[in-house]
Amino acid sequence: MKSCWSLIPLCAISGFLLLGNGCASPDVNPQAPRPGRGYVDLFTQPKEDVWWKVDVFDSRKQDYKEFTAEFKAPGNGILRVEARPGPHKGRISFVNQAIKAPAELEVEVREGMITPVEVKVSKGGSSYVRTVEDRARSGFNTAGRNKVTDSPQQLWQISSTALPPVPYGAKESMAYWK
Repeated sequence: MKSCWSLIPLCAISGFLLLGNGCASPDVNPQAPRPGRGYVDLFTQPKEDVWWKVDVFDSRKQDYKEFTAEFKAPGNGILRVEARPGPHKGRISFVNQAIKAPAELEVEVREGMITPVEVKVSKGGSSYVRTVEDRARSGFNTAGRNKVTDSPQQLWQISSTALPPVPYGAKESMAYWK
């Protein structure tokens, strides 16, 4: 039993090192930029409360992998991502909105700077969402049939534009926050 307790600090330190050395972190807002890091601010135009889903390109696998999928709108309507300086490629979509296709993004992250990314949102048609409610059958009676509901859903079209990098500042101080 004693040997098990001695492994806990080792596991905690290992986990911290693995997470601390990652290439990016979602929705951060430090007082000052961290050394060796740059930032990307994702915001919508017009301003919408969206739950962001960001996939990043993995050059080793030559495919996209999920970076973050937020199940709430970020503070101030801006999703700030911390990353290592250099070129980055990604796809942006929303968890809580139906979209035609993800917005492709290529951005150059500069150390100590913020690269704002404007995501334009416009109406792009409509679709239907089918909800199936499973009901348990009770004996031979027909009350146990599934309930199927089709409801109209607005489809959104999104596109992204990386703006020129700006000096680091808190989310609240950024011009696009308002």
